Amino acid sequence: MTDDDSGAQDRRETKAARHLERARAGGEARADYDATQQATEHKTVRLKALRLAKEKADKKG
Repeated sequence: MTDDDSGAQDRRETKAARHLERARAGGEARADYDATQQATEHKTVRLKALRLAKEKADKKG
């Protein structure tokens, strides 16, 4: 094995490690995005239920 082969191997390993890190970070970002979306949907449903209940109470009162 020559120095050039070793350098090429190092570059391939570094490139592979960067690719894996980006994939991991992308997965984490997606999980954060999904959690935020789910929380927003939950809040929207809860607030809509509260609004409808208030409107119903206002009509009775």
